[in-house]
Amino acid sequence: MRLQQPGTELAPATRNLHQLIRLAADNSMATAVKRNSFIVNEVPREFQIETDEKLLEPILNTLIGTVVSHTKHSCICIKAKRFEDIICVFIRENSAFGDFSVTENMKLVKLLAKTMNGSVSIRNMEDKFTTILLSFPNFPKAA
Repeated sequence: MRLQQPGTELAPATRNLHQLIRLAADNSMATAVKRNSFIVNEVPREFQIETDEKLLEPILNTLIGTVVSHTKHSCICIKAKRFEDIICVFIRENSAFGDFSVTENMKLVKLLAKTMNGSVSIRNMEDKFTTILLSFPNFPKAA
């Protein structure tokens, strides 16, 4: 609980997206190693967001975990960009997974993203790479 001085307003709490992605990547690291893959977090360390991390964290964990568990011998690169009030997280992996099982597992990720008015899209370039885009509004949770 934060105390507020009379006559002052609380600034919205900001969260570090790089750190949230690092934690999600750490959760999938053992699987990545077993599958001879590695994760590169290219989100700038100073990338701050206002989105509720309690909503975002399970989405990132499920998304990165799904990607890692469906790749072999892959470099999984994660980037993010801010477009006004929208945050886009890009995950690109170079093993071009595209089987039915990953599509089924991504349904959960899409449902989780909808809980925060976000969306997930997948683009597979035949036998070259796959890009997954998670986009969500950068608003603090309403009180």
